[in-house]
Amino acid sequence: MRVEIFKLFREGHILLHIGLRRMDRTSHLIHSDTLFSALSNSLFKIFDENKFNEFEEKLIISSVFPGLRGPSKDILFLPMPNIPINIDDERDHKKYKRFQWISWNGLKELLKYYDKDSEIIYLKSTGNLKPINSKFLISIEEYEELKEFREKNENIIFMETNLEPKVAIPRVPTSEEKKQGLYFQENLELFSIESSTGKKLMPFLYFIKAKDDTLNQFIPALNLLIEEGIGGERSTGRGQFDYYEKDESEIPDNGDLEITLSLSLPRREEVDNIIYFNLVKRDGFIYYQKPTGYRKKTHYKIGEGALVKTPYIGQNMDVSPIKDMRVISYGKSIGWKFS
Repeated sequence: MRVEIFKLFREGHILLHIGLRRMDRTSHLIHSDTLFSALSNSLFKIFDENKFNEFEEKLIISSVFPGLRGPSKDILFLPMPNIPINIDDERDHKKYKRFQWISWNGLKELLKYYDKDSEIIYLKSTGNLKPINSKFLISIEEYEELKEFREKNENIIFMETNLEPKVAIPRVPTSEEKKQGLYFQENLELFSIESSTGKKLMPFLYFIKAKDDTLNQFIPALNLLIEEGIGGERSTGRGQFDYYEKDESEIPDNGDLEITLSLSLPRREEVDNIIYFNLVKRDGFIYYQKPTGYRKKTHYKIGEGALVKTPYIGQNMDVSPIKDMRVISYGKSIGWKFS
């Protein structure tokens, strides 16, 4: 399947705050419905709402994942699939349970060991896969290419969370001091790694988009999005980018199984196709050109990295609590197919 890859870059550190219904917690990825909402709000500011129906109908996107730009090529990461992994060595077994991300080449290698009968990955040897830290797994070829960046430290750590002290002040001033207080806000930070020879590993974020004919609407919306930012705390520079690059690539589109790469809401006839999955709760307030004060209908979606049988398309849904305000939550699936 031919897809477009949009890579988001920032000079210096990338800072994000993607709320998890609490200011002191942040998500480690931007879900596809959050990306869709940000693009839609940008679209409304540039075009009229009549453009939105076509945009919603045709747009198929993944969630936003991390990547690394090395001296010779980019390494793109995807969520580790929710498939049980069986390894003879108990130490390796525990280690693999902690991995959260795997490179494209690493995923291709991992899925070679999937056993259809037991629906489990029997990883007899881990020699073709190497960790760069406790959360990221790559192929042995990519590991060798990053050799000079492991001279100072065996672990290459380019993504971490940090805590920032904040003071809570009520919107309506009162004399009750207990309503004010210190708390720590969690942010996600991606930063460059430099080798002893001066070469750099530059982190970025990217998402996948199925090819369609909405580019005349999509590109202006994306240009505005990277200026205004995505997620929370945008007024302090969180979620903002300096530029993007567009590439094209192929992802596997043949096979009767699929690893999902977006938050998805299965259609009724697709529920039985889901094999392994995590449920993700979605709610929050509606931003419709400005804060509305209305809460979205609480709903649950299938998380990224789920194993499903094809066909698996998913669907968008209206999560508005009132009739005269249509609010779409993105739930279509784009996936990595295999047999």
